[in-house]
Amino acid sequence: MIALLKIITLLSFLLFTQASIADEPIKQASENKPKTLEELKVAIEKIRRDTNTPAVGIALINKDGPYWVAGLGEADVQKNTKADENTMFRIGSVSKMFVALSVLKLVEEGKLHLTDEVHYLAPEIKFENQWEKTNPVLLVHLLEHTTGWDEMHPIEISLNPSDKTSLREALNFHTDSRKSRWVPGTRYAYNNIGPAVSAYIIEKVTGKKYEDYVQENFLNPLQMDSTSFYKTTEYDKRMATLYTNGIAEKYAYQNYRPSGAVNASAKDMANLLQFFINRGSFAGHALLTNESIIRMETPTSNLGAAKGIRSGYGLHNFTTGHAELGYAFHGHDGALPGVRVALMYSHELQSGYVIMTSTSNGSLWQMTELMAEYLLKDMPKKPIIPAKISEKFKSMSGIYVPLSSRNEILRFKTDLENAIKISATDDTVIRSPALGGWESHDYAIHDNLLATPWTGLPSIAVVTDPLVGEALQVDESIYKRVSAPVFYGKVGAILFLAVFVIFNLLFAIVWIPRWFLGKITPQGSIQIRLWPMLSSLMLISIFILIALSEADIAKLGYLTWVSLSLYLCSLIYPMAAIASLFTVYKYRNAHINKLAYINATIFSILHTFFAAYLTFYGIVGYKGWAE
Repeated sequence: MIALLKIITLLSFLLFTQASIADEPIKQASENKPKTLEELKVAIEKIRRDTNTPAVGIALINKDGPYWVAGLGEADVQKNTKADENTMFRIGSVSKMFVALSVLKLVEEGKLHLTDEVHYLAPEIKFENQWEKTNPVLLVHLLEHTTGWDEMHPIEISLNPSDKTSLREALNFHTDSRKSRWVPGTRYAYNNIGPAVSAYIIEKVTGKKYEDYVQENFLNPLQMDSTSFYKTTEYDKRMATLYTNGIAEKYAYQNYRPSGAVNASAKDMANLLQFFINRGSFAGHALLTNESIIRMETPTSNLGAAKGIRSGYGLHNFTTGHAELGYAFHGHDGALPGVRVALMYSHELQSGYVIMTSTSNGSLWQMTELMAEYLLKDMPKKPIIPAKISEKFKSMSGIYVPLSSRNEILRFKTDLENAIKISATDDTVIRSPALGGWESHDYAIHDNLLATPWTGLPSIAVVTDPLVGEALQVDESIYKRVSAPVFYGKVGAILFLAVFVIFNLLFAIVWIPRWFLGKITPQGSIQIRLWPMLSSLMLISIFILIALSEADIAKLGYLTWVSLSLYLCSLIYPMAAIASLFTVYKYRNAHINKLAYINATIFSILHTFFAAYLTFYGIVGYKGWAE
């Protein structure tokens, strides 16, 4: 047994030393705010070059029309093909906006209502909602991501779709993710499935393929001549090759085309942006009413909306702002392997922009910051006349963790990463990440509602969640208060474990050679070192595998070396942690170096704690290819 453990330990240690983590995305705020269009062009090109972004599609629009539409860089690096305004990019989740526009058109025509029950509209589409009798899933819930459904499960990726895959076929493939985790219409959690169900309903109501309906009612009138949901010959001729870490990506066919399959050029996207700035009209023709655009921008189907919150996620249209100036931008962003996209506009400024980048680094974030700064260059910061912070909000000071997660399987980290800290003065509520970072100084509109200077919109309210009681909603996200000592104690234990992992792996460089040379002989001395180290290697493997799968979720949807390794490591880790704890107890009276024994005891307890933590969140025994 000891000989076998020696071999396993040596192999695991060698494998660990070869592991590497991908570089983090570049994020760097702009230093010089552009004042002229020429300065903006120079600054955008500098970011493109500094971040090694191959190609950028860009459109800048005001109420009079586009005044900068271009392609920058190279559409294909290997062929030295220059990008221009006709270069086509994948636009990812910006595609969802067409779902909302199509539904709103049918609502205007009286063929649909946002309050229609999904069960009656499409009884053949399976979903699970234990509150269906009292709180049915409605069409509006699909569009505002308030169904409570999980994000697509990795197994859904294994459908291996093509442009010929029908919506019904895709929706029938795997239905387990369509389970309401909370009462529909109370909490927001973004997913790619709701838009596909909405699109299927559009097909049923109109008798046309969803893509054909969008083509006839929006793409043609908007003169988006090359835009398509499919990999067309036009796309093949004019596409921007997409890159991840310098490697060209293959065309990623989508399970649910309505949620993210559209391909478009900067020239075409400029027309879509003009449509929003003109409040539903293009080239003198009204495609939708101003009221429909306003409804698209306004969230209604969450708890905070009833309290007066006007920021957040509407009908596939969300709100953001810039630099606490108090101006709201609406729109959507999108991402696919090798591409990042943002379409944002301000009704108040009557201006907007589209940016599409052919890589997944942080260049889009930097460019959107520059665009917002340029559009707001002549706008003063809106004056704030805050009301006195009510006792209700003063009493809400504390640590809050999110109540709704986009990916249920990733809650083990989002519950920590996305937690916020709230504190209050007489005229300000200070909000920041619980683990440190930015600060927002929110102000009272009245006793029950706060606004954020980021957008100037009512954004924060105390709500009553039907499952947990009192909660805090910020924009579309909802949080519950937790004990600060418990939260920071949990964070501290995890950080303590990380330090112990690093220390003990470095220490292993010393004791493993001594073990092999026979200089550490008592069996107990080996066991108390060996099991915690094996636990550490399994834990590190789990996180490396999760990082690999986050970059390409398809790796978990199939039975691959990544998915199988994650499954096996997640099972071995708690067993090794328990074995570690048992071992230190077994040799509690043995003649072992005291410091080594104390180290092993603390280490084993920390590993057991974290194994329980991962078990609680469903990581242990996770089989992405079967769940």
